[in-house]
Amino acid sequence: MYDPAARQASYLVGAKELLQGLRHGGVGVWRWRVDGDELLWTDNLESVHGDDNVAYDGTLESFRRDLHPEDFDRVWKAVSEAVADRADYNVVYRTRPKADGTFRWIEARGGLVREDGVTWLTGICLDVTDRVEAENQLQRRLRQQKAIEELGSFAIGESSLQAVTDRAVRIAAEVLEVPLSEILQFEDQGHQLRLIAGVGWHEGLVGRGTIGVDRDSQAGFTLLENRPVVVDDLRTETRFSGPEDLHVHGVVSGMSTVIAGEAGRPFGIFGVHTREPRRFDRADTEFLTALANIVANSVRQIAAVDHRLLLVREMAHRAGNLLQLVDTLAHRTFSPDRDLDEAHRTFSSRLSSLSRANYLIAKGGWSLTRFSALAKETLEPFRERVRLDGEDVLLPPELCFDLGLVLHELSTNAVKYGCLASEEGMVDLCWSLVDDAEGEKCFRLEWRDETAAGQPRGHGTGFGSKLMQLIIERKWSGTIEPPATSGYRFAFLIPLSAGARCLPEDQ
Repeated sequence: MYDPAARQASYLVGAKELLQGLRHGGVGVWRWRVDGDELLWTDNLESVHGDDNVAYDGTLESFRRDLHPEDFDRVWKAVSEAVADRADYNVVYRTRPKADGTFRWIEARGGLVREDGVTWLTGICLDVTDRVEAENQLQRRLRQQKAIEELGSFAIGESSLQAVTDRAVRIAAEVLEVPLSEILQFEDQGHQLRLIAGVGWHEGLVGRGTIGVDRDSQAGFTLLENRPVVVDDLRTETRFSGPEDLHVHGVVSGMSTVIAGEAGRPFGIFGVHTREPRRFDRADTEFLTALANIVANSVRQIAAVDHRLLLVREMAHRAGNLLQLVDTLAHRTFSPDRDLDEAHRTFSSRLSSLSRANYLIAKGGWSLTRFSALAKETLEPFRERVRLDGEDVLLPPELCFDLGLVLHELSTNAVKYGCLASEEGMVDLCWSLVDDAEGEKCFRLEWRDETAAGQPRGHGTGFGSKLMQLIIERKWSGTIEPPATSGYRFAFLIPLSAGARCLPEDQ
């Protein structure tokens, strides 16, 4: 009579059949003679450890060679305790990394058995890489989530941006376990980034170190891409070379993301770096982006408070200055010897220019203003006929307000005497930041009208010319450059450190 239970028991008793089942299940079997160096295992142990080319020689030393160097002490401690206490052996360890840095997680379980007077530590091992990495990923995401909550709670009630950025770079370094973290702020002049907060950088670099925003640097490349950028190995990176500071600090891997700012202009860059090869995954980039968003919100929150305080002070000051300027324009425009209709049109046009400039600057809270936006707003009637070329420069609101008047006078001049008098004419407006003879940073503007006829306007005796001269030279201590020998060119330099002064009432 056929007995299924007996048949099953008979099958499972055989070592060959048991080992076949374990092998197909990805489980290796081993045993170590505790009073010597002899170590035996099944022939699938190499594949379990992820390296079929390793030749085990039947000794404990070959097992030691396959352990991750950082895990050896922990594994050997577990082995020793199992032997000393005659307890179960259970340990999870990593294999020795391959050339590409990858390794496997192995779980080993076993216990002591005694056969023919010999004591063996015997058991099984299996690949648990997927399980361990899933557990590590979950723990990592939990740590990251907790860190995001911590920074968000701190930033809500913090009035110091420096305190927020300092806390942010510390959290990024600790949670991501990197030696270097940084926040780079986009400077007002728009040509470089300054290291305002960081961990791990050489002494004296934080607060002073700067890098360019060109495409050759990781930060500059990140600004241009406007998305997270991950670097697996800076030594073989082809998209950019990286700034010298990264190479000096031995940076190999890293990632960076943009910190959003106001009015479409980024605040800066948040980055982390390692000195060893490291593969940052999507969870890492999402974490860094979340920290960057908290910093961005803090920037906007603190700026909003500062803007409100500034507006209260500026409203009274601005109202007096604006009325004084309007009175001066009216006094000079409506002169006794001037046609009343023409004077009215000129005065209305100047008031309209004042209004557009005032609206743009007031909309931003009377704060630092993008000159490119001012130029587009002021020259809106000629939008397709003025070629704009310049850096993304932030200028003081008072200066931008006055430059709006200068642009109005230049465009009016071009309509009367230059290229804008015809339907096809084009003019060029260029601006940049330059150093003067003393090395002081200056704002330079140049208006070029190559086909303008006659003597260049703006260097003449009319009120428009005098107004530009008063604004540039007397109010802002600037310098008007000599006119071009052909066509029309109006160029000037204004030192950015110059203080504002009101136009005199009698001018």
